[in-house]
Amino acid sequence: MVLHLIWLLPALLFLVLFYIEPRRLFNAYLLSIVLILFAAIVSGLFVMHMEQLVNRNLAMLSLLILALFIPLSVIISTIYLIFNGRQMMTFEGRRLANLLSLFYGLAIALSLALTFFFPHFIVLRKMLSLTNGLLIYGSYLYVTYILYGFVYNVLPVIKHPDYIIILGSGLIGDKVPPLLAQRLEKGKMMYEKFNNSPKIVVSGGQGTDETSTEADAMAHYLMESGISEEDIIIERQSTNTLENLQFSKTILDEKSKENYYCLVITNSFHSLRAGIYMRKLGLKGRSIGSRTALYFLPSAWIRETIGLIVLYWKWHAIFLGFYFIIWLINLFR
Repeated sequence: MVLHLIWLLPALLFLVLFYIEPRRLFNAYLLSIVLILFAAIVSGLFVMHMEQLVNRNLAMLSLLILALFIPLSVIISTIYLIFNGRQMMTFEGRRLANLLSLFYGLAIALSLALTFFFPHFIVLRKMLSLTNGLLIYGSYLYVTYILYGFVYNVLPVIKHPDYIIILGSGLIGDKVPPLLAQRLEKGKMMYEKFNNSPKIVVSGGQGTDETSTEADAMAHYLMESGISEEDIIIERQSTNTLENLQFSKTILDEKSKENYYCLVITNSFHSLRAGIYMRKLGLKGRSIGSRTALYFLPSAWIRETIGLIVLYWKWHAIFLGFYFIIWLINLFR
């Protein structure tokens, strides 16, 4: 019973905090702790019951299989990241942003190779203790944000929004690319779900390689899809996610003096960070993600992880500072 309480109490705390405000990143860390505790307790109870019901040898074999799960999952994930990097180069080109999963996979593979094949080099081993720690920390954040992003996105949209804000994501010339089209289609679906009553805000400025503002191209796409021009509000100045929401909020504050509720549409991997920005700006509502091609997600979530680290860089700097001090102390022992 005590073991159950170890994970049940944090789980209840997570549910309460998630209900109060799902757009807090602290919820992601709490969820990861709950899942780790739950997995550890269930694994321990499983082995104990195996020993009681069958025999000790089978229980030890089960424990060994469970222990091998972590290194095997690391190896399989590493292989997939490298494979995904090749997919990204094939489908999306060789831009740096498209190579993140490849670099991440190669970094893990190199770290594993050096750790297991050169264990006797003392200086190398001490340097790897630093880099491996950073990789573990980064991987923990990466997986944590993906898990919480999934939980955050899976909730159905129930409350009627006054405005639907669709975030821009770049054009090809003046054409809407597939990634942005997915957002627009999701926004159109939400618009129709609530009987065509919310106003739609399309938000996005003009990039150096674009012949039109993202907002104008998005508005044109929606009008061609049958949405009335009167129901579309255009925001043409923003250049990033924060500005998308800041400038859209400025427009809506002028149009609506009363409290209004917004539904922000972006891609699935981006909705968590968009929701956090909404909370910071005092924009009432929630964000939701459209579908994204599976091959695109690993690199996209690496970018989002970096973005979320930058957003709360002070906390990460403090934690990593302590880690670095401990590493230095052990280095000169």
